[in-house]
Amino acid sequence: MKFTKPLILAVMMLLVLSAGLMAQEDKYGKVDTIYAEPYQIDAKNWAINVSMFNDEEILAISVPLIFKAGKTAIVADSTIFKGGVAEEFRVKHARVDTAAQCVTIGLIADVGVSVPPIPPGKGRVATIFLSALDKSDFKLTYVDSTTTPPGNNLQLVTPPTEGIVPAFIVKKEAKAEKVKIEKKEKEG
Repeated sequence: MKFTKPLILAVMMLLVLSAGLMAQEDKYGKVDTIYAEPYQIDAKNWAINVSMFNDEEILAISVPLIFKAGKTAIVADSTIFKGGVAEEFRVKHARVDTAAQCVTIGLIADVGVSVPPIPPGKGRVATIFLSALDKSDFKLTYVDSTTTPPGNNLQLVTPPTEGIVPAFIVKKEAKAEKVKIEKKEKEG
């Protein structure tokens, strides 16, 4: 009886850890990765660059993100795809759920064959702009991948239509001192 609780806990931990490792398997080569890189624009505005590494062609992308700023309610004001690796895709959608503090990016190359898939490589997918609902100053404290209704999860789709669950990494925000140093180096 004394061993039952630790045994159950150990089995649960093993299942959780193995599921996380399986989600990052990529039978096509290196692990594909989606990156979220938040940065502060000013006291009232933040942005998140969403980029990816892929080692095979990509036809579609689903990136549901959740974000928080302490007790401040924030919203994804807009999302841009211009200049990104999926700029030419026919379907480019960012669905905002202000109540859940989420945004779901959905991208599809084309139903036909007129838009080529994203080739292997690295690149920015989109930039999401955030502000507080009450227009106050805020600090973005949390960004992560999530699942949004009706079952949108982090996924890449390769030709012909095979899904890959990529790894997800949140990059650290650039330090203000580092940005100032880089500016001085460019000026001087």
